[in-house]
Amino acid sequence: MDPSLWPLAGLRLRTDRMELRPPTDDDLPELADLYPHDVPFDPTLPVAAQGECARSRQAVLRHVWRSRAELDVTAWRLCFAAYHEGALVGQQDLKAVDFPTRRIVESSSWIGAEFRGRGLGKAMRAIVLHLAFEGFGARAAESESAEANDAALGVTRSLGYTPSGDTYSVHEGVVEHMLWSRLTRERWALQRQGYGTGPVTIEGLEPCLELLGLDPDEK
Repeated sequence: MDPSLWPLAGLRLRTDRMELRPPTDDDLPELADLYPHDVPFDPTLPVAAQGECARSRQAVLRHVWRSRAELDVTAWRLCFAAYHEGALVGQQDLKAVDFPTRRIVESSSWIGAEFRGRGLGKAMRAIVLHLAFEGFGARAAESESAEANDAALGVTRSLGYTPSGDTYSVHEGVVEHMLWSRLTRERWALQRQGYGTGPVTIEGLEPCLELLGLDPDEK
């Protein structure tokens, strides 16, 4: 995709071992094949009634397509395909509502089953936190995880988030206790040297800022 038509196509987040970039349509079949079956697909997506595997694979495509189609300065979600040493390992998202005013982001991610347990989830989120705070000028990042999701909560704690409340949500007819955490810009600045990712390079950022309603001089 031509970045002059869609600036996000040229956005790259890099460390010495990992790269995050918005997936192209050519990337989506591999990304869909990697999607782990134990991660629920987005329940708001109108996926046709098929087998569970087919529904999950379709959901990956629809999720990315919808993030592009519905992007607006009042609400956006950026989807990144995550590559570790050249291998596709998962997807990392960054989203916000009324970001030019609120300056608060939220993240979500999934990792292919064969790549779990290597610290990649922490690295992926640390990289998009760099984009949020250093690139976009965020004042805080929030995270919501089910109480039973020890892996996600472990990543959240390791990145310096602090508890900020809880809610109860219904997912597929089951009530889940959801825990909220928050990472302020000031705490991120103190913690980031311990994230273990090394320096993060952002490429193609400036053309994306106007698309998201941001002024490069006001970060």
